[in-house]
Amino acid sequence: MSRAIGSRYTIESSPQVSKYHEAVKDVISSEEMQKLKKYSHHHCMTRYQHCVNVSYYSYLLCRKLGFNAEQAARAGLLHDLYEEMPKCSKEHLRNHPEIALENARKAFKLSKVEADVILKHMWPIRKGRPRYPESYVVMMTDKYVAFMEFCIYLKQTADMTIKKHM
Repeated sequence: MSRAIGSRYTIESSPQVSKYHEAVKDVISSEEMQKLKKYSHHHCMTRYQHCVNVSYYSYLLCRKLGFNAEQAARAGLLHDLYEEMPKCSKEHLRNHPEIALENARKAFKLSKVEADVILKHMWPIRKGRPRYPESYVVMMTDKYVAFMEFCIYLKQTADMTIKKHM
């Protein structure tokens, strides 16, 4: 069962998130997404969990703002769809959206909005300003989620250090 960090609801079985699940079920259950469970991301999550976090919270924000929540949710799942484990570098930060978009296009039919979200989620590090409001929501949600995941990592590291010294 999948669940966004901080959410009380499991995606596949909770009536509270059934509309979200309906929008993403083909993507979230795909072999391409399931492979992301093997790769760590931001030190304390899998890339799969990170993508679920970005997707779910982007969906909620877009729904609240009156944007296309379904397209934001699908693109949020696909925004980091790559398997390799490169070192975090400026080159990787700039180039991984193109790799993710190429991989997403191989596996799914994407709308213009979904493609823009995936390609532009690293703006302003990467050139090319987002075109759609959903792109801005996913971009900002990705940055917020990455920050929260890093905070979780720092807390886990601090807890382990305290335990070692006790």
